Amino acid sequence: MNTQALGVEYYLAGMRAALDDLPPNEVAEIMEDVEAHVAELSTELGEDETLEQRLGSPDQYAQELRQAAGYPPKTERLPVTTKGGWLTRPRVAAWGLAAATGVTLLAGTAALRQSAILLLPGVILVLSFALVHDRGPLQQEIMNLPETHRLKKWLTPEQGTPAERALTYLKSLQPAWWLIRACLIGLGAVLLASRDILGFLALAAVAVVSVFAGPRAKVDRRWLWFSLPASALAVGLLFQVIDVTANQLAYGSSSRSSYPQPMVETYQNIYAYDENGKLLTNVLLYDQDGQPINAPRSYNSCNEPGNGPEPVIPANRYPRPKIDYQNGVCYTVAPSVSAPSSTASTPPSSSGSAPSSSVPPTSVSPSK
Repeated sequence: MNTQALGVEYYLAGMRAALDDLPPNEVAEIMEDVEAHVAELSTELGEDETLEQRLGSPDQYAQELRQAAGYPPKTERLPVTTKGGWLTRPRVAAWGLAAATGVTLLAGTAALRQSAILLLPGVILVLSFALVHDRGPLQQEIMNLPETHRLKKWLTPEQGTPAERALTYLKSLQPAWWLIRACLIGLGAVLLASRDILGFLALAAVAVVSVFAGPRAKVDRRWLWFSLPASALAVGLLFQVIDVTANQLAYGSSSRSSYPQPMVETYQNIYAYDENGKLLTNVLLYDQDGQPINAPRSYNSCNEPGNGPEPVIPANRYPRPKIDYQNGVCYTVAPSVSAPSSTASTPPSSSGSAPSSSVPPTSVSPSK
């Protein structure tokens, strides 16, 4: 929308505000011919000429039209209130806008999972906007509310302060935000396209309309009932996209690091034979780093109190002796094992098992 069109919208909005004490149908009748006249006149203006210079201020021109149509001068319109005088239509509409904006922010964080949740702030917006849609583009009654004045005072820092300069800079970025807002809502629509066609269409429509809602809200405050919740929706969707992306990255990282580990078989004992098939005893085994190769130790009940001292046996000595217990004394018994299957190159030993002998605990050197 160019500057000329914005000037026309602003001028007409001022005229509607000057006529807003009249019934809506009478305002529409007055403005029907005026809108075309003002738009045509704006095309005839010189480079430095304004509509105010040709027609006077919007209030003055509206007063002339009022007199020409036979309407009385404008009087202060009393707001329609309840009996208590506190819940006026403008106040309910203003708080409805604030509530819908907050609810939309929360709903936006869950819209990609369940788009129907956006119906809640939508209903609040429709009901609150219905209370003031006939009160003119400037929404003067809402602007005159005490809470509106307090909010404007809070959002208006003193001139020359860093906060005032920062706020001025942020206002200059509004056109960029309108575009970013549409992109964020459009991204949400794309993410819903494959599983929720109605949610996709709803978000796509909001994204398109939001491009035009930003500049129009500057001259017609009624567009705030769309522009503010649209901004809240964009921020909520951004939070959800960040959350989903972070979860996917964390899942991908954990899945890559959770490959099944190779199964390591454990052995209770190891029996070594020479090339002739003879069982070797008292063999000490070490790995490539010189560390002992230790099989799990299983000494039955010898480690219980009162069963005598536990035999001291190197943990990497093979075959591991059997530990037995008799008459209150633990002692070692040489293990027995059947010879391995015979092969052509390694004939089996003539004896099928190693002899059994008793080995005193003190005859074995302690492990490292």
